[in-house]
This record gives sequence, structure tokens and C-alpha cells, in this order.
Amino acid sequence: MTKCTEGDFILEIWAAIDLSGKEACFSAGAYPERRQMICESFAMKGRDSSSLLPKIEELLRTNSLSVNDISRWTAGTGPGNYTGLRIVSSLVSGIVFGRDSVFCRGIPSANAILSDMATSENENAAVVYPFEPGKVFVFCGTRRNGSIFRNMEVGGVFSTEEFLEKLSGMKYAVLERDLPVLSERVAENAVKVSVFPVQNLVFACPGSWERNSVRDLIYMRPAVNVAPMQIRTEL
Repeated sequence: MTKCTEGDFILEIWAAIDLSGKEACFSAGAYPERRQMICESFAMKGRDSSSLLPKIEELLRTNSLSVNDISRWTAGTGPGNYTGLRIVSSLVSGIVFGRDSVFCRGIPSANAILSDMATSENENAAVVYPFEPGKVFVFCGTRRNGSIFRNMEVGGVFSTEEFLEKLSGMKYAVLERDLPVLSERVAENAVKVSVFPVQNLVFACPGSWERNSVRDLIYMRPAVNVAPMQIRTEL
């Protein structure tokens, strides 16, 4: 693990991984400078979990780093594909297992997008995901003290009509990959996100290191003992 003294503070390397969509996204940077060093997205054919760690190691080597240099890991916890979320949560939990000086946590993937949307204190914004025909799942967040926190009072599953009425006037984003299955009425006024901003997860909520494993996944795909298309917020 890399720690070096610069001035009156200790410099650490933090990293984030997200596989909530079709691509794996990885970012790493130096804290407390909050200096980004790596930010890359890459395809994982068929959710081939065996290729994820070697690719991350390759990206780190290009910056003269290794997995052992990372002191804090963040995993994107969704909403997203069940398999991708489990791959990342398992990988990160395994990396920190038995290492007292290395920490990890899970942060909703949607927070990475919302941090670019809700820029003012106490401002709400949302990310909208396709749920089933005629319905959407809304993940809403509020900026407080410079960080994004989930607002469950506003989010949830809505019909297109309910969504357009309930979130009238609120800024919201959709992922470009979801446009083919979203209503044109929903997509019309949305901010379209083409590249997932994984770098926003690296230094998000810098004081929230409470666990040594990643839980609280938010997925929208069938899995063992899970009703089809059910929104889940824990393992």
C-alpha cells in the first residue's frame, strides 16, 4: 500500500470499480489531493469475471502502481445488472479480506451521475432506469454537505405518467444505452449520459468507510430466490 508524506498529510491511493452497465469502469487517484490518475472503461465479454482483475492490474502498471498500493476501494452497487454488481462486490471484498490497513465500501452507481447533476446544496436530481414496459425505476439523490445521499421519499417505481407528474421540474438523467427501451416522453427532457463517470465514486463521501465488505446491491435482474425484476437493496 502506497503512503507517502507530503507537507502535513499522508498521500493515499484510492480506487473505484463499477460494472453496473455493459462496460467495466475503473478509476484511481491520490487522496487528499483528489488528483485523478486513471479513468478507463473496457468491455468484459459475457461478464467474464476472470478478466477484470488482470485488466485493472494492467491499468495500474501503466501508472507504476499495483493492487497492493490501493488503500481504499469503492464498488459501485447499482442500480444495474445483478451479475456485474456481484462480480465487483466479490472482487473488492476479496481484495481487502484480512488486510487491516485496507478498506472498502459500496456506493450507489447512480451517485456518480447525480454528483454532476445536483450541484447546489440540498438540490435533488434523479437517474431514471427502464423497469418494465410502461414503467421506470427512479433513483433520486440530494446533495448535502458536498456529497450525494439517496432520497427514497422521491424515488421508486412509477408508470411513465406518474413519473412525468411526480418529478416535474426536477433534473434527471438517463443512460444512452437505455434509450431504445425508454419512452420518448421520458427521454425527451433527460440529460443523456454516454460515458459512466466512475471517477466521481473514488473520492465520494470520503468519511464513509464503515465496512470491510461490499453489500447493499441495487439490482433489477432475476436471480436465485429473487422475483423477476424486483428491486433489491441488499444481498
